[in-house]
Amino acid sequence: MSLTQNTNNFADRVIDRIQKNNSFLVLGIDPNFDLLPEDMRPRYLEKDEIKDKLWDFVKTLIDTTEDLVCAVKFQSAYFEQFGSWGVRVLAKSVQYAKSLDIPVIMDAKRGDIGSTSEAYAKAYLNSQKTFKNFEFYSYLDSDAVTVNPFLGLDTLDNWLEVARQGKGVFVLVKTSNPGSSFIQDAKIGDLTVSQSLANFINSRAEESVGEHGYSNLGAVVGATKIEDNIDLRSKMPKSLILAPGIGAQGGNPDDIRKIVDEHGLGVLVPVSRGISFPEGVSNYSEWVVKIRQNAEELRELCKVR
Repeated sequence: MSLTQNTNNFADRVIDRIQKNNSFLVLGIDPNFDLLPEDMRPRYLEKDEIKDKLWDFVKTLIDTTEDLVCAVKFQSAYFEQFGSWGVRVLAKSVQYAKSLDIPVIMDAKRGDIGSTSEAYAKAYLNSQKTFKNFEFYSYLDSDAVTVNPFLGLDTLDNWLEVARQGKGVFVLVKTSNPGSSFIQDAKIGDLTVSQSLANFINSRAEESVGEHGYSNLGAVVGATKIEDNIDLRSKMPKSLILAPGIGAQGGNPDDIRKIVDEHGLGVLVPVSRGISFPEGVSNYSEWVVKIRQNAEELRELCKVR
């Protein structure tokens, strides 16, 4: 496949970057001060210092690893925990990543019906931004978002339209947490809930397929159970799989090779803790060296070739 510049289609943009950096590693950014060296933590619970320390964490991570990853994934909850100031840093971080032409995935796991779902799309994907009397721009505007479908398939209606407009949508299909089986492995006839969701996604994926043959309608399938990965991959051949769970959650990087296509594409592997929170570092300078090393090691496991 040739390298192209498909700026209006998420699936094409992220595959272009996979080919450019020879990596399907996604940088996960989940700020957790408790896991950082002392000199990287805010000393006082003051808004300005929290903002500064959050921003230092994000910017250093991106600057240190951007040539090794295909995208960046922000976990919105880790910013929202600091209230409006954390959301301001999240918006600044999104805009910074976009200024470097890095595809941005917002891991917000939003899921609701009708107009509420539409409002989430306006916030995180700048979709349908025209109101009755004015237009606006959301500085949280990302390239893709994670979506929770477990209120019912009608909650996906607005997101399907968003995917057709060129944005990426990753629907939770099979998550890596141990308790997921209670709902996701429950049977609907002969199929599990996850398998039924995969079939639904596949039925709508063709509506937003780009030049590289992949749809903007993707799926989150945890990397901890390879049998589920292989089965669900076969049911969604045109969807990008966002496969969290490598590293801290016990997923095996070698298993990812079993669900890529013949070109080494089709899967995105987000890693946060395995990059951002190395053990045995005592200060900022040591941390920068170690996160680069961690990202380089993971990139070797996530090469296309």
